[in-house]
Amino acid sequence: MRRTQSVPAGLSSCEFCTLPFTSIFILILFAALASSSSVGQQQATSAATRLSHRDGFASPSTSTPELQARLQRLESAKESGDPAVISNGSKLVLGLALREIGGAEIAQGSVPAAIDAYRRSIDFEDSSATRIDLAQAYFQAQRFDKCLALVTDVLVADPNDAHAWYVQGKVWMTKKWYEEAVKSFRHVLSLQDDLAASYLLGAALLQTKEYDQAKSVFLKLQSQPATPGNLHRMLADAYRAANYMDDFRRELREAGPSARAKAHASTVADSVLGDAPSIPSKFEPAKPTLQERGQIKRLQSELRIVMASTLNDLGTAEAQQQQYSLALAHFHEAAGWSTDVPGLLRNTGIAAARALDYPECIRALRPVVAENPKDNVARAMLATALFATHSYTDAVQVFQPLGDSVLQLHELAYSWAASLVHINKYVEATALLDKLEHQQLSTDTLILVAQLWSLMGNYERTIDICHRALQLDSKLPRAHYYAGLALLRLERSADAAQELRSELELDPDNTDAQFHLAFSLMQQSQNEQAVELWKKVLARNPDHAEANYELGKELLTEGKPDEALSYLEAAVRLKPQFEPAHYQLQAAYRAAGRKDDADREARVYRALKAKSRNITLPPPRQPNPGPASSN
Repeated sequence: MRRTQSVPAGLSSCEFCTLPFTSIFILILFAALASSSSVGQQQATSAATRLSHRDGFASPSTSTPELQARLQRLESAKESGDPAVISNGSKLVLGLALREIGGAEIAQGSVPAAIDAYRRSIDFEDSSATRIDLAQAYFQAQRFDKCLALVTDVLVADPNDAHAWYVQGKVWMTKKWYEEAVKSFRHVLSLQDDLAASYLLGAALLQTKEYDQAKSVFLKLQSQPATPGNLHRMLADAYRAANYMDDFRRELREAGPSARAKAHASTVADSVLGDAPSIPSKFEPAKPTLQERGQIKRLQSELRIVMASTLNDLGTAEAQQQQYSLALAHFHEAAGWSTDVPGLLRNTGIAAARALDYPECIRALRPVVAENPKDNVARAMLATALFATHSYTDAVQVFQPLGDSVLQLHELAYSWAASLVHINKYVEATALLDKLEHQQLSTDTLILVAQLWSLMGNYERTIDICHRALQLDSKLPRAHYYAGLALLRLERSADAAQELRSELELDPDNTDAQFHLAFSLMQQSQNEQAVELWKKVLARNPDHAEANYELGKELLTEGKPDEALSYLEAAVRLKPQFEPAHYQLQAAYRAAGRKDDADREARVYRALKAKSRNITLPPPRQPNPGPASSN
């Protein structure tokens, strides 16, 4: 007996003709945008992935000469156009700029911010000088173990780094490892003279009860011309911390009445180490004057601009090397420093598109296109990102101004046409596809176009396009398959079977083709062959909901309710909202004598049926739909 059903009962038209719009497809589109000579009348002239470096930078007036020199070298690198050279030059600028930012934060008393800046600096340029700066910041934050680990690494690499020995000595003092502190400060002074190191060496010697050596160090310190005026008060702190009270009182008398009135801390860390920054030293940051604080604030503002501009340069160079995710991260970091860099938002959107971060692409490019409606590269990417995120109405609006220029990029035209189909604008979609089909299309694009015709219910056109693709490549995957599906919709079961068999010759493991071939055989009353094919589908994919349903339904029709039950139960489990599966399952339970189960499924079926009656359906997607599925 011939079946009257024209399509598998469990499939909607969307499932019947899916659009394989993959990430790879979008990457192909954006690669085409980057290499195309024009999209409409507006096209960026740069060959560098349509991302731009800044036009210029605010040259800091108070930054170090070395940073100025690095900025000039970066400008020269940009003129060369070599992305690797630009990337290296950018990193050198960023490393030093962040180190200067860290120094400014230290001067302002913002130690946590300084730590963040120094750590980020090391990401760009891992220099021992920055590691020592970071160690000093850790010391000020009382993170002594981290400080010690850093200076130890520096000293392993360079045992002659006096600054590292100095910081290490201070850490040993805090930990009360005074013998080690003595060694560290002696290393410092063996490499270069330093008043603060001499003072701390004397204080450490007092703690190890080497009184005469400490006194000798202090006498030499007092003879130096740069000795601070409050040195006697500092020496008093050192003697008191080591419990040499006679010396403490003597130095306090020498210090004068103002020092005697001052309260003194009882611990080495609070007194001696607190005094060290007040002594002239190459290793201690000087406290800024009021005037210098104003200069530091100006420097910080200028450095923020340098950071944002240089991160934009770095991200652009990385995008040129197809490191899109890394470029996007650096564009975001640039915006954290300043959003005023010319082209930064556009660069962010384009990098986001190429990194397949479509929501971010949309966020960034909307204002770019709004500000410059003739930027057709940004417009094309924005529209395609909207399509990729299923924002079809918005995509159509953004595509519209591109006009026929989209035909130069076939994938772009397809995206526009697909967006029109998804919002049921079939007339406009048909007009665009008619124009597109006059182009010399790739087989991949032809298959995508064929699916659009199928979505609009034009199955004859679907078949024609599939056959056109097969003329270009007789072994093209999925072309026979989509032609077979269209023929099923046209109730041409025998022709559909032939197409599906051809697909299986190319891809024997294609379970979708096997499933639909079985359905076409069922329409031709070749029931046994259909059942065997559905069993093959389920052997490979037990969770194929439609195959479970169709096989269970056929077995029930053949009077095998017990055998049908497991398949129908699987169909209900896999697609619990599919009404026909519940209807067939209740019938199978009833035939098997399981009245309670049958009544339960009947109630579920009626509830789903009532719910579907209350749903307002959209207009039909096709002008002449095939016969509706039956239960």
